[in-house]
Amino acid sequence: MTTVDVYDAWLTAGDTLRPYGDWLAANWVWLTVLAAALLAVWAVAWFCRDDYRSHNDRRAAWLAVCNGPRPEPAAPGTNEQWLDACWEIYAADIREERP
Repeated sequence: MTTVDVYDAWLTAGDTLRPYGDWLAANWVWLTVLAAALLAVWAVAWFCRDDYRSHNDRRAAWLAVCNGPRPEPAAPGTNEQWLDACWEIYAADIREERP
């Protein structure tokens, strides 16, 4: 559609579109400001959106920094008494299962 086609359509519509065109021509500045404001609000809302995962990541990072490093767990298998107790329980279970 060329400019001439648009102008022909405008002339064909007659006076029904003229009030709208006049209003748009008189208020184009305010409409531009409104469109820019709506775009800015949308951009800020999109930028500031918060999903659950990023919230949890930030909280975990904050807790790690504020609480200091986590203590390292004891090395596995250092308590020989518990290991022996586990072997005894395991051996007892095997003896009970045999007929």
